[in-house]
Amino acid sequence: MTSLDVSPSAFSYLTELNAPNTDGTGPKPWVKRIHKSDSETVVRLSFVAGQVMAEHMAVHPIIVLGQSGEIDFTVQGTTVRLQPGTAIRVDARTKHELTAVTDGTVTLIVIHGH
Repeated sequence: MTSLDVSPSAFSYLTELNAPNTDGTGPKPWVKRIHKSDSETVVRLSFVAGQVMAEHMAVHPIIVLGQSGEIDFTVQGTTVRLQPGTAIRVDARTKHELTAVTDGTVTLIVIHGH
């Protein structure tokens, strides 16, 4: 195995992006910040079927990646189903809502820029 000529601060290895909601209570998903830097924040949202993240907006552009299960993502009157292998990108200050069709997890990437 060859060594990498990169300082450890040049990368972050992120795990548990698909961890399930083990609490399961309440109307909202379990939210956990996984990583934060000057350029982005990575957040895991773990849902139990039926949980809703009510309509809201982000100050920065976002990308939401389906990790497990099925989560409906509604933006500008259109609903797409996030599941493993799918993602949606949304402009800053655009209202959106998430609803868990099944137990599932998504990864949110908030893009701050520099």
